[in-house]
Amino acid sequence: MRSNDKGNRFTRHLMGDEQSAKLISASQSGTFGAAIAGYAVDHVFEDIWTRKGLDQARRSLITMTVMVALRQPHEFGLHMGFALDHGMKLKEIEEALIQMLPYVGFPAISGVMPVAAKIIAERGLDKSEEYEGHRGLL
Repeated sequence: MRSNDKGNRFTRHLMGDEQSAKLISASQSGTFGAAIAGYAVDHVFEDIWTRKGLDQARRSLITMTVMVALRQPHEFGLHMGFALDHGMKLKEIEEALIQMLPYVGFPAISGVMPVAAKIIAERGLDKSEEYEGHRGLL
């Protein structure tokens, strides 16, 4: 692995200090999984997320789409938060979920809805005049 700080700086930018510190600490721990965390910092965040051509919100949107298709609600939630932090609107995320629906199916979408609802509530977006409420799929 590299000793370049570019990936570390970018994780702080993307994730915030607390989550970034956990990932960086894991990558430097020398324990089981440290190399995997290091590859995430060095290659995913340093090499891929910092490329020109897509802004951070679009990168998060693409990643959210993949996480829905792979049925990874935790990772979906992380990237939903990143997308919101980088200016993506809640309505845009909802439209993306609607666009995914015929391709990944209702079960995949319903698997991320509780995570999305939690993020919406934690960020106070459910109190926004723009937010029409979460009723679930049924």
